[in-house]
Amino acid sequence: PFREAVDWRALGLFDYPQVVKQPMDLGLVKKRLETGFYKSVHDTANDVRLIWKNCMTYNADGSDFFVLAEGFSKRFEDKFAKLLKDHASAIE
Repeated sequence: PFREAVDWRALGLFDYPQVVKQPMDLGLVKKRLETGFYKSVHDTANDVRLIWKNCMTYNADGSDFFVLAEGFSKRFEDKFAKLLKDHASAIE
């Protein structure tokens, strides 16, 4: 999960487009990084956060996917905060 777009049709998740208004996945983030789409590290971080938010919005609290996204979100925020602290002058 998270590496490519949710194939909601194949998975039979026909309400997915109504629940998740702005789909995002790590593959798209990587593509956007490679093409220079992002203006700042904060823009990139916002798209990564959207991945976890979408998953936790669509899946029930306590479900395997919700818990997985919640864990990834926490780890991401911890690593991102460290990156900002360690490289503050270069990022801003």
